[in-house]
Amino acid sequence: YLLILKAVLGLPSWKERLKVFSTCVAHICVVLAFYVPLIGLSVVHRFGKDLAPVVHITMGHVYILVPAVLNPIIYGVR
Repeated sequence: YLLILKAVLGLPSWKERLKVFSTCVAHICVVLAFYVPLIGLSVVHRFGKDLAPVVHITMGHVYILVPAVLNPIIYGVR
């Protein structure tokens, strides 16, 4: 991502930089939308042995639904 940002900042036109940078930010947000629920589910699975089963089920649903719901929203806002 640092190399991509370096290439974006090297573009001559300010409008081109802004357009490409908005695409990069949207892509980073989508990647985070996929990895944050995965990390949360992994932490609950690893350290949540004493938690109620509903917590594990809820985190599983969050892991499946959040990326699918946020992906079109993020790219639609962009």
